[in-house]
Amino acid sequence: MEKPMDAIATRDSYTDAGQLRGVWTRGSDPKELVLSDGSRLSLQHAEQGQVIWRRTDSADGGDQAVSVGRALDIAGEEFSGYVAVRTRAEAGWLRAIADWCGTEADRLEGELAGSR
Repeated sequence: MEKPMDAIATRDSYTDAGQLRGVWTRGSDPKELVLSDGSRLSLQHAEQGQVIWRRTDSADGGDQAVSVGRALDIAGEEFSGYVAVRTRAEAGWLRAIADWCGTEADRLEGELAGSR
C-alpha cells in the first residue's frame, strides 16, 4: 500500500520537529498506526497472551511494550481516538468472552449435577 502524500509531508514535519507522533493507519482494517519515525504502534490481542500496546521498529525489528497512556501520547491528538477505540474494542471483546466462559462453565456444572 502506498503512503498518501499528506502522510509523507506530516511524517517529515514531525520528524524535523523531533516529535514522535502518529501519521497514518495501515490497511483497510487498520491494525497498526505508523509513527513519524517509521515505527509502528499496534495492539497485541488477547489470543497472543497479555493484551498490550506494542511499538515495533521496522528498521531493526525491535519491539517494546507501552502502556495505554503512553500509546495515547505517542499517537498524538490526531490519532489518540484510534488508540482509545482499539483499546475499548479489545476490552469489550474480553468481557464478551468472559461472559461466554461463565455461561459454558455453568452449563457444564449443570450437566455434571444432572448426570448424578
